[in-house]
Amino acid sequence: MLTRARGAGFLARPGTDTSGERGLESPPHAEEILPYTTMPKPILPKGLTPNTRAGKAAGKLIDAKTDEVLASVKPACAGKVEGLHDLRVAVKRLRETLRLFQRLVPVKARRRVLPRVEDLNDGLGRARDRDVLIGHARELAEAVSGAAPVLEVAVATWEEQRLTAHEATVELWERLAGPDRLVARLRRLARDTGKHKGRLSGLPLDRFAYLAVNARLERTGQRLAEAQATADPAALHRLRIVVKRLKYTLEPLLSALPALAGPYQSVAGIQETLGLAHDCDVLDAALREFFHAQARRLKGTSETLRALQERREALYVTARESIGVLGEETWRSALLDALD
Repeated sequence: MLTRARGAGFLARPGTDTSGERGLESPPHAEEILPYTTMPKPILPKGLTPNTRAGKAAGKLIDAKTDEVLASVKPACAGKVEGLHDLRVAVKRLRETLRLFQRLVPVKARRRVLPRVEDLNDGLGRARDRDVLIGHARELAEAVSGAAPVLEVAVATWEEQRLTAHEATVELWERLAGPDRLVARLRRLARDTGKHKGRLSGLPLDRFAYLAVNARLERTGQRLAEAQATADPAALHRLRIVVKRLKYTLEPLLSALPALAGPYQSVAGIQETLGLAHDCDVLDAALREFFHAQARRLKGTSETLRALQERREALYVTARESIGVLGEETWRSALLDALD
């Protein structure tokens, strides 16, 4: 029997608590903020200020993101949906922090660490993507009369794929944490980054942040123009990616630059809306592939796809409405003023 996934209705993100933000247990040197998001709270280091040297801030943030990954490993390896979700978010945060400060990180160390972090993110994605499909399919089964029987079969298939992907992810983590010494490499990289000398490393954090965020805004503006000029879903997907990177660029800076909270909320909300539209596309493609592979047409196939298409169209309308704020000069000015 299909059961309802946690969330706020059909195509709310499964594995997330839409009533408020869930916290991670922070080590003694860290603090948690952002009570306004449904994502797990980030672990951020204490003591960062706008005047903190960028290199020092980078080292502390890489350390904190490593702590965040370690805090999520046990529940993820146990196979819990929420644990897997939290670990993937933590790994993305670590990856984007490494990217944000890549010009401050010693080159050899970055080349040793970043590909391993990318591998972990990809491995987690293969398992997590099945959780997303299963969660949305369960929501769809409850929302659409007659859809449950056909979706039961699809969910059973995806659950088997999820189990295989999860086992592979656990093996990957054991290799990375063991023979590959990923955690030790990250700790050393954080320490070396904090000591690194250079023009950018010596900048005050707020000045470095201004340069980094402005670069992200330029890229976001380009993708926004493309998305607004065409109805092609691929353009909206490309915009979603740069908006997500903008969010992950702002997030590590929030404890030192709290005025970023408002713009960050806007970006996080837009990214969530774009993500739901993308999830609908992924679910539609996965269901069509599944139905095509069946020896006979399953009862309820047409009704299921029709309901999903209607929901997709509604999500795309909402997504296109939401992105308009990114082109507003007042919003852009408020974001840059928060960095000044």
